[in-house]
Amino acid sequence: MPVEWTFLESIIELGGVAKKQLGADDARRQAETAASILADLRTRPGVLLADEVGMGKTYVAMAVAASVIVATRPMHCPVVVMVPPGLRQKWQRDWDQFKAHCVRPGALEWVRDEYAHTPTEFFKLLDDDVRERAHLIFITTGCFSRGLYDPWVKLAMIRLARGHTRLSDTRKRRLYRWAAVLVRQLSNRRLTDEVVRRLMHADVLHWKRILVEEGILTEADDHPVPDLLPKENHRIDWESLCNLIRHDLPSRRPVHVKKSTRNEVLQNFNDACRLIYEQWLNLVCWRSPLLILDEAHHAKNDSARLARLFRQESESEVALLKDKFDRTLFLTATPFQLGHQELIRVLRSFAAVRWSSKEAPDGTRDDFSDRMTELEHALDQNRLAGRRFDRLWGKLRSEMLAVDPGGEKDETELVHEWWERLRTRPSDAWERELVQTYKDCADTREQAEQLLRPWLIRHNRSPNLPCEDGTTNVPRRSVMVGKAITAPEGALPGQAVEGLPIDERALLPFLITARAQGQLAQCPGTRAFFAEGLASSYEAFHHTRDARRKAKDSDDGLDAVEESGAWVVPTRWYEEQIARLIPSREDPRTARLQHPKISATVERAVDLWLRGEKVLVFCFYIQTAHALYEHIREEVNQRIIDVAGEKLGLDSQKRGEEIQSWLARITRRLTDEESPFYREMKTLLDVPFAEPRYTILQPYQGQLLGVLMAYFRSPSFVARYLPLDDPLVRDALEERESRREVIARGVSALRHAVLEERDTSNQTCMGRVAQFLDFAVELAERAERSLALKEDEVSDESEDPLREYLFAVSVYSKPRRAEHADEDDIEDEADDGSYRVMPLVRLVYGDTKTEIRDRLMLAFNSPLFPEVLVSSSVMGEGVDLHRFCRYVIHHDLCWNPSTLEQRTGRLDRIRCKAEVCRRPILVYEPFIAGSADEKMFRVVRDRERWFQIVMGQKFEFDEAKSEALANRVPLPESLARQLTFDLSRWRSGGVPQIQREIRPERDIDSLSPTHARSA
Repeated sequence: MPVEWTFLESIIELGGVAKKQLGADDARRQAETAASILADLRTRPGVLLADEVGMGKTYVAMAVAASVIVATRPMHCPVVVMVPPGLRQKWQRDWDQFKAHCVRPGALEWVRDEYAHTPTEFFKLLDDDVRERAHLIFITTGCFSRGLYDPWVKLAMIRLARGHTRLSDTRKRRLYRWAAVLVRQLSNRRLTDEVVRRLMHADVLHWKRILVEEGILTEADDHPVPDLLPKENHRIDWESLCNLIRHDLPSRRPVHVKKSTRNEVLQNFNDACRLIYEQWLNLVCWRSPLLILDEAHHAKNDSARLARLFRQESESEVALLKDKFDRTLFLTATPFQLGHQELIRVLRSFAAVRWSSKEAPDGTRDDFSDRMTELEHALDQNRLAGRRFDRLWGKLRSEMLAVDPGGEKDETELVHEWWERLRTRPSDAWERELVQTYKDCADTREQAEQLLRPWLIRHNRSPNLPCEDGTTNVPRRSVMVGKAITAPEGALPGQAVEGLPIDERALLPFLITARAQGQLAQCPGTRAFFAEGLASSYEAFHHTRDARRKAKDSDDGLDAVEESGAWVVPTRWYEEQIARLIPSREDPRTARLQHPKISATVERAVDLWLRGEKVLVFCFYIQTAHALYEHIREEVNQRIIDVAGEKLGLDSQKRGEEIQSWLARITRRLTDEESPFYREMKTLLDVPFAEPRYTILQPYQGQLLGVLMAYFRSPSFVARYLPLDDPLVRDALEERESRREVIARGVSALRHAVLEERDTSNQTCMGRVAQFLDFAVELAERAERSLALKEDEVSDESEDPLREYLFAVSVYSKPRRAEHADEDDIEDEADDGSYRVMPLVRLVYGDTKTEIRDRLMLAFNSPLFPEVLVSSSVMGEGVDLHRFCRYVIHHDLCWNPSTLEQRTGRLDRIRCKAEVCRRPILVYEPFIAGSADEKMFRVVRDRERWFQIVMGQKFEFDEAKSEALANRVPLPESLARQLTFDLSRWRSGGVPQIQREIRPERDIDSLSPTHARSA
């Protein structure tokens, strides 16, 4: 019998209820996707939602969850959301946002959500009175893998085991003495031998009354033992625990027993409890209408702990979550990063749903298995056809294309002309075979697509930013590759893709590296890590020599290849020569800055910062991350002095200290509460708070003003935005200036800088302030809902996320108390009670503490500092950095195109800055001409086209394979579209997401490689 779940279009508006949160197309797509999922789940066990990164899968899933919660309200069974630990709080915050902004006011006020850290906590939530029971429970993917730590459940196990054995009075007293130690409650003085005796003679379901009487629990506390434990009492094997309490407890009190003996008893007790606990988890019966699993690709391997919750590896094994859920909804952004076998394994997890209930999906579990086998066979055939086409295409060389006498056509145009001729008039056996394999690939794709479509939904972003009627289309991204990072913004990439040139003085190390790579290419299974390091930075080269693969902060997207020491020796001479030729790690910074790609990245990042933009820089190598951070930080500091010096008419090289003194005086002038500049700045920033939409911010107004004013008086702002080249403005900012007409000129300049100066995104400072306050409103509303929690409810969320956010973007120095003002001879200028913003440039990598990483993520998502964030891959997934940044530099590329897409996806999200200001996201992919860098770029450009055709291919590149791939003729995007899965359910204006007609016009590849437009 199918489930009757429908999308609640009468109360859910994914575009926003009071104010629009999304563009019309995005809102319609999300709503139609949610409705489609609910329709599919009517008769199917599960659906995999696989929209591209940043398209709002979470909100679609929440719309589905809300619809199911309403439809199943009489069942009193919760919907369960299982997410990776690092995303759990984000999901809970997003659920609050969903209820606040995407649901008709009051429609879901009755819905209760809870978080369960362990299975015991989860089962306690299931046991709650139906009037208090949660309708939505969040758990992490590791929840059911956690051990048993609950002392009352352990004590209940002792009580239940007592019912399966007989003890003498002596052994009973011994048990009472040891009980508190066994369950690690020795510090609980109220848990005496007598209390344990009472508990051992009482039904575990009545323990709460006893514990309340003894003052150990309160009436507000939950029941200490889930009802589901005693229900399975007679199905559990208690022998190991019975033997322990009957034979293994020492006669003396724990404090009088040797520590080693006590530890041995504790270990044996924990082992016995663990065996019982595992039995209990397998035996316990409970039910949920829907499981939502985020990052479902982590269940791709049968041996993975997450996968074993749904699929057993052997006939004797029972999947822990089998027969618990009526339906499942899985989420992932990377379905085609999986091999098709891995994708099938993820889809087979749907078989774990309840097939024995009246709400069971159509057919039987065996029928579903047969459909998966049929789909697997179809995907096998498509992958084989794709590999044959890939292999044959790899034999194509540039000289085989049509002749271009005038030399005016690029390679892409020549490929199109050659292919059009080939399709109709193949001239030899190889060409005929290539055309046939292409047709086979298209045919098998169509067959597999029809079988996959019922189970997998995927939408791709539009290549253009959302636009209202009457506005022109703006490209969503502009990708600048190679030496285009040095071109002025707004200049289109050239017809030919060229790498960064190498100065003659720095050329020799790269030539030696190329020679070494050529030798390594003769030996299969070898890889020149030192060459990749040199292409990244001089520091990375030195580190790769010492640390080899440990030099990277995370995996680089390639499957591990065993390194035999045999190939290290032939390259050692080359490495030694290179090390002598390039700057060492101890050389001056200016020498290390001469690296061709480092200098280009630093120059572009600093130039963008100078024009008021935030910049996100990604790299793989730890040493490169440190180097970029150091270079950008120092260059930004120097640029502040240079810009201020130019405006002041002072030589920054000779009179740097004088310029810094000027900036310090101006900053003090803007800080002085009695100065007209301070009053003007406060007046300007006070204006927005009078608007009704910011009423909720009144309790925070002082702190918000302090943080914003700290930004506007910073040397960075003063140097970039104030017209210090105007003598009257300079005079006005002098601390002793009092002439009214001069002061008025300076105040007017400050007002102009705040209200009218625009950055390259065409935004004013006050425009950014308004966006900042809009975000603050969201956080304040979340804080308001948090304070509305009942006193007996516990939340591990921040009680006030807005104050946490403000703390992340600023530092407050408490004012010196008057009675201690004269304790030091020198007054501490930093201790004046004012707000100070964070440093302009920050670094995040693997060893950065989690709390600092989270704080930096919040701060970067504001219009304040930091303005340049250098990150390794740790910020490449699962974080939002999109609100105030539209520039990303991929300093180090990656062999896996999906990894690059994930990194760019940090900025390319719904409601990103690009959508707000209607300017494209600028993606820089620099590489050095003729280096390992260029080889990687060309391999990635080739693989991103083939990635969806040869689904989930393994990346096992050595020097020989990568050399061959780098020299391939790229497959045109228009041709790749014909072979790519289209699994979308929504189409803007009826236009398919994957347009499959071949277009002979000029391919955009001639301008720049774009990110994969994949199914």
